[in-house]
Amino acid sequence: MVSTGKKIQPARTRFYAAFILTFVFRDPGRGKAGSYIVAIGPFESGGTATYPGHVFYFAPHGKPSQPVCYFHVVKGTSVYYYDPFSKGGSDDTARCVTADAPQSLESLNDDQKSQYEAHVVNMKFGEAYKEFTGGSEWLAMYPKSPPSHHIWGTDYFGQEHTVKTRETHFKQLPPSQELKALTSESMRRNDPMAIPFKEYRTNETFMDVTLKVVSCEPRIFEIPHLISDIEAEHLLDLSMGKGLHRSTTGDLRRGSKHSDVSSTRTSTNAWISRYSSPIVDAIYRRVADVLLIDEALLRFRMADEKPETPTKQSLSEDLQLVHYDVGEEYTTHHDFGYPDTRHPESPSRSINILLYLNDDDLEGGETSFPRWRNAHTDGGIDVKPEKGKAALFYMVGPDGNRDDLTQHAALPVIKGEKYMANLWIWDPIKP
Repeated sequence: MVSTGKKIQPARTRFYAAFILTFVFRDPGRGKAGSYIVAIGPFESGGTATYPGHVFYFAPHGKPSQPVCYFHVVKGTSVYYYDPFSKGGSDDTARCVTADAPQSLESLNDDQKSQYEAHVVNMKFGEAYKEFTGGSEWLAMYPKSPPSHHIWGTDYFGQEHTVKTRETHFKQLPPSQELKALTSESMRRNDPMAIPFKEYRTNETFMDVTLKVVSCEPRIFEIPHLISDIEAEHLLDLSMGKGLHRSTTGDLRRGSKHSDVSSTRTSTNAWISRYSSPIVDAIYRRVADVLLIDEALLRFRMADEKPETPTKQSLSEDLQLVHYDVGEEYTTHHDFGYPDTRHPESPSRSINILLYLNDDDLEGGETSFPRWRNAHTDGGIDVKPEKGKAALFYMVGPDGNRDDLTQHAALPVIKGEKYMANLWIWDPIKP
C-alpha cells in the first residue's frame, strides 16, 4: 500500500573540489561558526541533504575558519563545485564563486592536470545531460558504463512482473540444532535443484513472486509476501541475539567504513550475515531470483566459481536490521556513494531491498520518497510497512547515473515500533 501527498521537497547537494583538500560547512550566518558537513579530497565529490536557501562554504584543510568561497542552494540545482582555476560568472549558481583571481594551471603536475580536465569534461557533459533530460542532474563521472545488474521495467503505474523461485517460504522453523551457521563450502549447493529443509517449507515446487510498480521515477516496486511470518520472526530473533546499537550515517565513497552518530538517524540496528542460518541464506537466494542475479554473486565465492568476476567478495552487504521506536526516524538521504576522477567506475550501492518485519499496532514509519515524479502531484510517495512485504528501488539508472530521485526517508513512528531490514547490493563490485 502506498500513499501520496503534498510535501516539502528537499534538495540534494553534490560538492566538487579541485586540487586542494577542503571541508564543506553549513553556514548559519550572523558570524557564527559553520557546522561540518563533509571532507572532500582533490578532484573528489561528496554530498548532503539540504533545502533551497541554505548556504554552504568551502574551507581548506586545517583552516576551518577561513572560507575559500560560499554558495547558496537554489531550487533545481543539485550539483555545486569549487574551481580555483576558473572565474565564475555572477549568474553561475552552480559554481562556488570567489573574489580571488583564478589560480594558474601551471601549478599542477601532469596527473593533476589530467584529473582537472576530466572534471571539466564531466561538468560540461552534466550541463548537456540536464538539458537533454529536462532537469535531471548528472551524479556520475563521464564516461560511465551502464549497470551490470538487470533493471525491471517501470513503464506505467501498476505494471507487474512475476518471477518464479524454488526458494519457497519456510512455514515452520527447523529444529534449533539444524539452524546452525553456514560456511562458504556448505552454502554452495552441488545440486541447485535440491532445496534443503523442504519438509519445513510450503508444499510447492516453485513460488511466484510479483513485483508491482508504484513509481516510475524513481523506480520503486512493492513485493507482497516476499518473506513469510516465520522468516520475519527468525530475523528478529537473530537480531535480538546480537543486540541492537545506535544507527550511524556513513561516507560511502569507495566503500569507506567511516560512520557517525547523527541526529538525522535516531534508530538502532544490528547486522545479520547471510551465513547466520539456512533461513537467511534462503532469503538471499529468493532475492537473487527476484532480481535475476546469480545467487553466487551475493556471497563469497570459492576459487573455481565464476572465475570471470574481478573479485570473490559478495556484491551484497549483510542484512541491516533496523528498529524504530515512537518518534524515531531517518531524515531524507541517499544510499549511494559518489565517484571521482581516479575512480570513474567506482562501485556504489545500486539496489536496495527493504524487508518489513512487522506491522502490528504500528502507525507511521512509512518509507517516503519526497521527490516522486508524476503527472498529478508534486508531493511524495510513501510505502507503508506491512509484515512480509518488500520494497525494491534502483539507485542507479540504465545509463549508469545515480538516481537523484531515490532520496528517501524513514518517517517517524507515531505508535508502536517498527522493524525492517535493508539488503543493499553493489555495482559493479563491492570493495
